[in-house]
Amino acid sequence: MQIKRVPTGIKELDGILESGYPAQQGILISGPPGSGKTILATHFLHRSCQDGKKCVLMLTQVNVESFLEQALSIGIDFSSCIEKGTLEITKSFEARTNKIHNAARHGSGIGFLEKDCVQNVQDIPDDVECVVIDNLDMLSLYHNMEEFADKFFTINDILYGKKCTTLFLIGQEERGEKLTIAQHTSFGNIEMSVVKDGVSGRGMRQMYIPKMRCTYLSLEPLNFKISNQGIKIEKIFQRDDIINDAVNSII
Repeated sequence: MQIKRVPTGIKELDGILESGYPAQQGILISGPPGSGKTILATHFLHRSCQDGKKCVLMLTQVNVESFLEQALSIGIDFSSCIEKGTLEITKSFEARTNKIHNAARHGSGIGFLEKDCVQNVQDIPDDVECVVIDNLDMLSLYHNMEEFADKFFTINDILYGKKCTTLFLIGQEERGEKLTIAQHTSFGNIEMSVVKDGVSGRGMRQMYIPKMRCTYLSLEPLNFKISNQGIKIEKIFQRDDIINDAVNSII
């Protein structure tokens, strides 16, 4: 079945995913700090803005200036996108900081901070096509298993109803139950990791795509580097290429 695709902003990844993420679906990007989740999402937002799509970025743990500085470090300047209105960045981090200060001043708990997350998603304008939520860790922190499952399902369902192509970013908690729930609920999963070579001691970033519905996946892990141009993906195992080269040499 042919479905619409939205480019990822990374040429190699588009080739692997049959031209991009499945359109109007929720894709979960998981991984520890430093694995490249936000940069992966940055490529997606930039390409979507270039294509004229209206985008929303919901930041929950870093401020807007920090995100824009990181984008500039890989050669992406969002200033014109923001001026044109193709990118809106919600200041969830600043709002949370103010609430924490107020809660501390009045001796209140801060568990209420994520209570309005569903409303924030409902408030996204209907003409928005692409959404990035960076990230879901705070939602996971302040809710038990059942509450997290209900809220994530609701958020995913709202964005599906709005026909948004959405990237949900989330860390990898120690036990992983909430991560598993999010993986089952989402339309596709991309797992980012940092692997240390036991012999050389050198670190290597890897990407694994165990699930992307309506997409053929070889299930081969991918390694990638982050440079001043962003993410560059290379296959770890070139089995198909090796077989094709061998067949061609015989023919």
